[in-house]
Amino acid sequence: MKEKCIKVAIADDHPLVLYGLRKALENSGVSVTGEVSNSSQLMALLNDAACDVLITDYSMPDERALNGWRFLASVSSEYPHLPVLVYSEFEDPFLIGSLVKRGIAGIVSKREEMSEVVAAVRRVAAGRRYFSPIMQAAMDQFDALPQLRRFAGLTRRQMEVAGLMLCGLTVCETARLLHRRPNTISTQRAAACKRLGFSGESEMYRFAAGHGLWLDRSSTDQTLEFA
Repeated sequence: MKEKCIKVAIADDHPLVLYGLRKALENSGVSVTGEVSNSSQLMALLNDAACDVLITDYSMPDERALNGWRFLASVSSEYPHLPVLVYSEFEDPFLIGSLVKRGIAGIVSKREEMSEVVAAVRRVAAGRRYFSPIMQAAMDQFDALPQLRRFAGLTRRQMEVAGLMLCGLTVCETARLLHRRPNTISTQRAAACKRLGFSGESEMYRFAAGHGLWLDRSSTDQTLEFA
């Protein structure tokens, strides 16, 4: 019996990445239904062309800031049965552990060979999960530290706020980015710290700095580069 051809949609804001992924997949017998450079274009593509697997970067530019958590939540809401494979340069244990909690089908680092992506596509298309060696190492680090494991117990909103705290954003900056009231953000920050076992924000900051969890806030005005 002829093996079913896997259909894949690709989203990444770097043309060379899109080209490399398409070539690697097509050379392996995988069909690429479309490639886009931001999340708005992707949602339109998914609406027009069915696919078996979505390969997407975690962070891409988007005029509506539909990125990170918001983007993945939107995809899972609109297409609950579509396996999502995250292909990203982010290897932070906090981020990776959070993606695993969300139920992401697979994660591959951009530092790895294209063969990892092909293997991941075949695995998740078959209904299984796939984490590349680099991402598995990040998951192992997440599991090895009690405080990191506690991050997986946060609610989605607490996780968003905690991620922005680790980016160094203030309460007002976070409120503006997430379209919430400052007092709501303050309450969620306090709840996240308590749930993580920290006495307050200062203790959480010290822990993050000591374990390499301080995240990049360089593009948080447009995207959410955390889980």
